[in-house]
Amino acid sequence: MEVSSPDKLLFPADGITKAAVVDHYETVGARMLEFVAGRPLTVQRFPRGIEAKGFMQKNAADHYPESIARLAVPKRGGGETVYPVVDRAEDIAWLANQNTITFHMWTSSAAQPGQPDWMIIDLDPEAGDDGQARDATQLVADVLHEFGIDGFPLATGSKGFHIWMPLDGSLGFEQVSRASRAIAGLVVQREPALLTTEFLKKNRKGRVFVDWLRNGPTATVVVPFSLRPRPGAPVAVPLRWAELATARPNGWTIGAIEDRLDLDVAVEPQQLPVDEIVAAAREAGVDLDTPHDRFGRDRS
Repeated sequence: MEVSSPDKLLFPADGITKAAVVDHYETVGARMLEFVAGRPLTVQRFPRGIEAKGFMQKNAADHYPESIARLAVPKRGGGETVYPVVDRAEDIAWLANQNTITFHMWTSSAAQPGQPDWMIIDLDPEAGDDGQARDATQLVADVLHEFGIDGFPLATGSKGFHIWMPLDGSLGFEQVSRASRAIAGLVVQREPALLTTEFLKKNRKGRVFVDWLRNGPTATVVVPFSLRPRPGAPVAVPLRWAELATARPNGWTIGAIEDRLDLDVAVEPQQLPVDEIVAAAREAGVDLDTPHDRFGRDRS
């Protein structure tokens, strides 16, 4: 693909050009499609590079090629958001040529928008505490395994890790969200000095935020193999569980992900035992009933 303004510095401090960013997405496009194909996207664009203000774009622009599908979703206050949906690696590179640095996707597909086929738990620590992030991720994994739930960890390219769990798509968002809230509550009860479900940073007091809020309608999660708009151009990459003990959340950067390209982290889609998880959480005293907004803030 011919890159427009190939010498434009999108990561100025690191000397990383737009041509290098597009080349990255041409390299990883096929792997990204394993996760993103057929899903509504939100793209994070930085037309003047990451040291200037960027923006999140949900709507597919009129000039997008016809090969990028659209999904129109009504807004609460009227109107609609028209999300782009890609099915070709070439279109991932095309969006990179529009100064996209990071791709974010729904956990459900455009074909079945109300039935998520991923559940995501996001472990968000204080900046720079990789050991805390690793410990938190393993603690959540231990609780998941008690319910027979399998998945893989993702180094986010930012501060923490995600756990990705493929689902069979038989449940709606309300059930998946409730299960993820219950799991978060259970793990926080076991290690309250390390973990919290407190949304407001000022109230976390150095603890890792167990973020279950990725599991609601239209919520998004960073796509594996996406660049992040941070110094060094880190990349979100999947991991084996055996690698978690030494992995760093931002340990892979542009041009240095060869060991990730053939990594097999495939997990069979599974049925989520929602009733079992919710019952265990209630028995342990986890609050599953206080109303909250989409950011997790108390609305009781």
